[in-house]
Amino acid sequence: MKNKAVNALLEMGMPANVKGFQYIAEAMEFIEKEGTQQWGWMTALYWRLSEKYDDTPSRVERAIRHAFSIVLTSGYLDAVEKYLTLQKTTNGNLLATFFLRLSQEG
Repeated sequence: MKNKAVNALLEMGMPANVKGFQYIAEAMEFIEKEGTQQWGWMTALYWRLSEKYDDTPSRVERAIRHAFSIVLTSGYLDAVEKYLTLQKTTNGNLLATFFLRLSQEG
């Protein structure tokens, strides 16, 4: 799943040197293993990523938001529409949508 996420992020035009790039790819692994059904899954995700990368949960959240903002405002529109919703929405919604669309790719 992580490799699919990396390829999709690059296809959408997200720069690989943006901190949120790695966080989003790792988040796809987390969602695949843990799911999004339990209450507080975003908090758990931020916490796990912050531990793994020696960062804070708020910085993880901000980095993911920034990375999504880049592709939503200046990414390759066709690819962005393929993987995300173009509506201004939350990190949780964008991550869940991204995961579902990656999962459907087979």
